[in-house]
Amino acid sequence: MLLCEVASRLEAEELVRPEDPEVEVPSAVAADLLSDILASRKEQFIILTGLISPQVIRTAEVVGALAVVLVRGKHPTQEMIGLARAHGIPLYTTMLPLFESCVRLAPLVQRVRA
Repeated sequence: MLLCEVASRLEAEELVRPEDPEVEVPSAVAADLLSDILASRKEQFIILTGLISPQVIRTAEVVGALAVVLVRGKHPTQEMIGLARAHGIPLYTTMLPLFESCVRLAPLVQRVRA
């Protein structure tokens, strides 16, 4: 799936513009615990989370995440937006809950694997 498809499928608002909205996103990690994200062995993924702290962006940078999507209508602090911009990490927000976001992305992930 492409990052722009993810944003569209999740009806997400773009807060920090991606350098390449057509980057391929083969996977996602959904968690509200940063330790779960850090423990993921996936590569080239987006993070779906309800956490709104600067540590989310720092975690995204450490694991090399392609983007961060905040769920449940969460809006980040200005510090979080500034960090995302500084590190070139696209940032989105969606009104959808975490589970529904995952369900909406599942067909796109399966399409990539097929």
